[in-house]
Amino acid sequence: MLNRKHILNYTLSLALSFGFAAKALSSTNLDLVVGGYTDKGGEGIYSVTLDTTTNKFGPVTTLAKTANPSFGLKNKNLWYFVDESAEGQLSTYSQTDKGELNFLQKVSVSGKSPCFISKRNDDKYIAVANYNSGSLAVFELDSKGLPKGKPQLKQHEGSGPKGKRQDSAHAHWAGWSQLNDDKKSTGIYVVDLGVDKIFWYPQNAKGKLGDAQVAYNATPGDGPRHLAFHPKNPWVYVVNELSNTVSFTQQAADGRLTEVQKISTVPNGFNGNNTAAHIVISADGKHLYVSNRGDFNTIEVFDIADDGRLTAVQSISSQGRIPRYFVLLDDAKKMLLTNQESNNLVVMNVLPNGQLAYFGVQISIPSPTFVALK
Repeated sequence: MLNRKHILNYTLSLALSFGFAAKALSSTNLDLVVGGYTDKGGEGIYSVTLDTTTNKFGPVTTLAKTANPSFGLKNKNLWYFVDESAEGQLSTYSQTDKGELNFLQKVSVSGKSPCFISKRNDDKYIAVANYNSGSLAVFELDSKGLPKGKPQLKQHEGSGPKGKRQDSAHAHWAGWSQLNDDKKSTGIYVVDLGVDKIFWYPQNAKGKLGDAQVAYNATPGDGPRHLAFHPKNPWVYVVNELSNTVSFTQQAADGRLTEVQKISTVPNGFNGNNTAAHIVISADGKHLYVSNRGDFNTIEVFDIADDGRLTAVQSISSQGRIPRYFVLLDDAKKMLLTNQESNNLVVMNVLPNGQLAYFGVQISIPSPTFVALK
């Protein structure tokens, strides 16, 4: 059994061996968009460029001043950003050839504290998870990509055993399932942390959502937060925020998810304060990454076996506090991660074996919770 302390020590030696002498694998600049919370000095949506030849960041500039743009989504030349507040709004911007953002419109999401956005493969609909109100909002998009009219709204009910964190429904992730070989979207999964369930909503040819079906019942108190689809097999991996675990599930043709394995994101015997956050699978389907927030503040790396099962192979410091979100840039062989409470955006190299190496590159940005390529 791998000891996570030994893994972490090995990780640090890897960083020293590979990171500080590492040369960029791509000569292309990475133009980035960063969102976050604005209640502690942030202004809204930021832009910054990473020169992958010198591994240095350019200056941080403000793209748009808006409240709590904690999550965003790009759709061609458009950007959608949530306003994660009680008012619950969704803003749309167009991106110019110079990379600037022009505000287009703001609409209500008919819920409180929207925290996640996704779009259907055909670009005709977007889905929003409303955390505090525990609901799903689905907007039809017009020919220009703008949300039109009021959204279809699906309200969740219930609670869980973990006190204030599960005092009511809390939708935290929403996205279209891909059950067919041609990757056509057939319905929407909604991960609800508050009621320990993943719901599945069928969507017909006219875009109308059907009634909720329970695709997965988590262990009470797990607090499922996000999920990730395997790129090649009908496997779905769920990160459970409150139990600090990842559930490996098999996806059936009707959307139901059957748990095969559950594995911890923290060491055996860990009794500190920690909540697991985000989950990503590499493009080749061989590696899975999860972030830990709190006393641990790490990225956990797992290898994915041929049967889908996970094995822990690395635990590496996030180089900050509360790594809420991260992305893999497979072409550049890099990971970008946002440390919300230490106010920094960190870059790591992705090594050939899928493990990570920190090489000293980061930049200060207020309360970052989202990053993506511009």
